Amino acid sequence: MREKITIVVLMILMIIKGVLWSAAFPLWQGPDEDDHYAVIQFIAETRRLPGVGDEVLPDEVALSRGLADVGRVPYAPEQRQAFSNSSIGPNEAAFADLDPNLRRTFERGDVGKLMHATPLYYVMAAPVYWWSSDGDLLFRAHVQRLLAVLIGSPIVIVAYLITRRLFPNEDDTFHQAMRLTIPILVAFHPMITEITAVVSVDGLLILCYSLLILLTIDVLQKGLSWGNSIWIGVVFTIGVLTKPTLNGFAPLVALVIFYDYWRSPARRPAIFKAAVLMNAIIIPPLIWWMQRSWRLNQDLFYFNPILKGHRIINNPLYDYGIWDHTVDYYGSIWGGMFATWWAHFGWLDTPVQPWVYHLLRLLTVLAIVGCLYRLLNHFRKPIAADQLISWGFLALTIAVPVIMLQIYDLTFWWDFGVGRGMQGRYWLGTVVPMLSFFVIGLLFLIPKRWHLLTHHVLRIGIVIFNFASLLAFILPRYYL
Repeated sequence: MREKITIVVLMILMIIKGVLWSAAFPLWQGPDEDDHYAVIQFIAETRRLPGVGDEVLPDEVALSRGLADVGRVPYAPEQRQAFSNSSIGPNEAAFADLDPNLRRTFERGDVGKLMHATPLYYVMAAPVYWWSSDGDLLFRAHVQRLLAVLIGSPIVIVAYLITRRLFPNEDDTFHQAMRLTIPILVAFHPMITEITAVVSVDGLLILCYSLLILLTIDVLQKGLSWGNSIWIGVVFTIGVLTKPTLNGFAPLVALVIFYDYWRSPARRPAIFKAAVLMNAIIIPPLIWWMQRSWRLNQDLFYFNPILKGHRIINNPLYDYGIWDHTVDYYGSIWGGMFATWWAHFGWLDTPVQPWVYHLLRLLTVLAIVGCLYRLLNHFRKPIAADQLISWGFLALTIAVPVIMLQIYDLTFWWDFGVGRGMQGRYWLGTVVPMLSFFVIGLLFLIPKRWHLLTHHVLRIGIVIFNFASLLAFILPRYYL
């Protein structure tokens, strides 16, 4: 009971912390925040989804982009963004003075790149917009940020439930410590904190991805059931209609179900029926979106930023070979994506000190060495088969998104001579397995008598990292 109360308190702390971070970020400084908000406003004001021809931002949002200096001021310690005492000048009063009629006009013609994106999150957020519609733009946007905080915070509970599956022994101090350490690391993870503190669909996507990891672990441990198949179908559908990158989880679900079918001859008819039920939940809304996306985007799942004119290619590289791309792509994982997975804020223009990334890379290498060391010692100290399978599946949840995005990236090279690249936030759905490997890998290299101390160091360290990111990097970036 004490453990569960601790997790509830931890989620409350995550909400409070999310509100603080939300207040710290000036308007539209979150990744694509203005575009996400624009779709919510369009749906709420027009009472319909954006259709053919609805590809521009509401004039209010378009004007506010200039007031918020979106994309105009590059990162440098001496630069100051809007809302500070600087040569740029505070602009909060200008947001309040925007004409309310501009919410429903589109005369400026600024293209909104997410107007034809998957609409589920925006539809869910529209009623909250109606509730706050009497306020000015700053008020309405910060209400939407609060909604994002509330939607993203249950990731702490999901992290706890996953670790309970992985470390179920109530009497084992190692298991007890892991069940608290992983949720704490998730709750205070700097990039999780940022992406759930601004107007974005990513918080719901990360939550759905983590829930699918939880549900598929249940299939591995208990077998596919009617209830489990319904939950997988519902969560997968919500996730895909939030952001189609969740499609990358489909091969993992299929693999787990095929494995359960193979290992359980007596249950095969029930497994087959449960799988059919799951697909019956997923396929109809997926077909609806695919035909709608094809009509709006000329693509089955998502809009193409090049075809839509959001990206202009000046120097295409059609002779860029697959091998060259592969080397650069996986090099970028260790470079830019590693940094942006941990802490690289705003429009990826506010990093922490380089030594922090170097330390995190060192700890990551040690964790990988620790995991490999334990795996190689499997024959001397055997790992239970069910544990080996569960952890192998978790490793796949980390690897598959990277491979799928590489394939997606290659299609851009072949068609347009330019790649998409992969930001760390695209990988945050794997935050629970990533941090689990990170912690146990380090512990495998440390004598048992130091394990509890290591847990305390990691817990305290991530809290310090979180508040240092806010106080020493984000606030100076915008205000000091």
